[in-house]
Amino acid sequence: MLTRNRRILLLLVIGVLVPLLIQHPIAAYLCTLAVLALILKDKVSGVLFLFVYFPIRPFLIEVNGGLKLTGDIVILLLFLLTFVHMFKKPGAIVRKYAFTLAFIGFCLTGTIAAFATGVGLPAIIFQNRAFIITFLLIFIAAELEISREDVRRFLWITIITGIVLSVHGLFEFIGHRTVLVPQAWEEWNLSSVNEMRVYGLTANPNVLGTYLSICLFASLYLWQTSEKYKAWLISASILMLGVLCLTFSRGSILAFGIAYVLYFLLTRNWRLAVKLIITAVVGLAIIYYPANMARDYAAAGIEDQSTKTQDSPDKTVEKEKKPKQESRTSSTFSKRFKEMFSDEIIQKSSEWGRLYVVFKGLEIYMEQPVIGTGFGTYGDSATLSYGSPIAEEYKLPARMYSDNQYIQLLVETGTIGTILVLAFVVSIIRRCWKDRKHPLTPVLFSFLIAILAMALFYNVLEEKILTLYFHAALGYFLREGAVKKLDSNERLG
Repeated sequence: MLTRNRRILLLLVIGVLVPLLIQHPIAAYLCTLAVLALILKDKVSGVLFLFVYFPIRPFLIEVNGGLKLTGDIVILLLFLLTFVHMFKKPGAIVRKYAFTLAFIGFCLTGTIAAFATGVGLPAIIFQNRAFIITFLLIFIAAELEISREDVRRFLWITIITGIVLSVHGLFEFIGHRTVLVPQAWEEWNLSSVNEMRVYGLTANPNVLGTYLSICLFASLYLWQTSEKYKAWLISASILMLGVLCLTFSRGSILAFGIAYVLYFLLTRNWRLAVKLIITAVVGLAIIYYPANMARDYAAAGIEDQSTKTQDSPDKTVEKEKKPKQESRTSSTFSKRFKEMFSDEIIQKSSEWGRLYVVFKGLEIYMEQPVIGTGFGTYGDSATLSYGSPIAEEYKLPARMYSDNQYIQLLVETGTIGTILVLAFVVSIIRRCWKDRKHPLTPVLFSFLIAILAMALFYNVLEEKILTLYFHAALGYFLREGAVKKLDSNERLG
């Protein structure tokens, strides 16, 4: 009989390692079937598998495209297994999950509006999948029998995966995206601003920043509550915070900075606050600054080598005429935050950036105020993949992405859809207030505030890692008996 730890390890070997070694879609399909078979015997292990799969999903599907739907299929299987169990007590289920009807209503509103606008069925299905797939984890996590040991496993999986992504991010950063990076990623044509950021295995610096912010909290929490492995946890916290700064993700850092402060105020856990401050200072000192210096040194070496091997004098002269690359060692991080509200940035944003998206969105909303223009019309994932049927009418950029959840809600689902999402959020806040003595409440509420803040900068409802963690945490919060099984005074280590 396999223990749960061994079963999780087996799932990772079959579902991740083997498809990476045998890079053929058929191998990935067979491995996915094997993963599903194992999950039938242990649903909790299947949930934990997702917390490794989704953070590295972009890398996995770049190496083996057959892994693209593995996470979705796992979630759907877990939901079907949960669905059968849920309706043994239909009355209790309706009361427990009534608040989720608001989110489902939002999806229906966007779907109906999309059909009315003329959006194609594939785009509508695509966008609904983006919103709903991790939403199902609310029901899955709420119905599973999760022990304190499973919670500890979850935290350790999060931390270890965060360490792996952080170490990889350092190699990528210092090696100028030429080390441990797929060939296709090396060839990305990035702007000078984005070229200096760590993209990691998430293939997105903002997503990586979000993920490492979550991992950092898990690491700090275990550092305080665990009796063992303190040195490892301290090192992990320092590493992750240093790499988090290298993502230069202003939205993630600001949003989770607010969430951390709120959590400390709600719990009065000043010891953890002090640990975070110490971690920040040390992380900047031994990870962030040395990594920047190593990157500059590596860049100088590459430039010298290319100069020596350059045959044409004309090309050498051209290289010398290029402005010297600005040293990033000390100024880039602070500069990124200082320039947020500069006149130049605001002007550019108004012309063709985030402010343009907001102003243009308000213009469209005023013409379609009730149910909006529908999914797949204004800056969502479906728009990126399928284009927008209203792009020509409103002179929108081709395959525009809104990077603002609020304006996307207003434009695509109108007043009705926005009110439904607001009702969903208010229902969660009410439940947090009702169960305010639950040890998970400060975490969940602070997490929700972080998401609401990030919604100003990103389409958070489509962000898989963010919603994966939030919906799983919300589901666990709803689970019957969770208060008894997770005592805030008990140690998880």
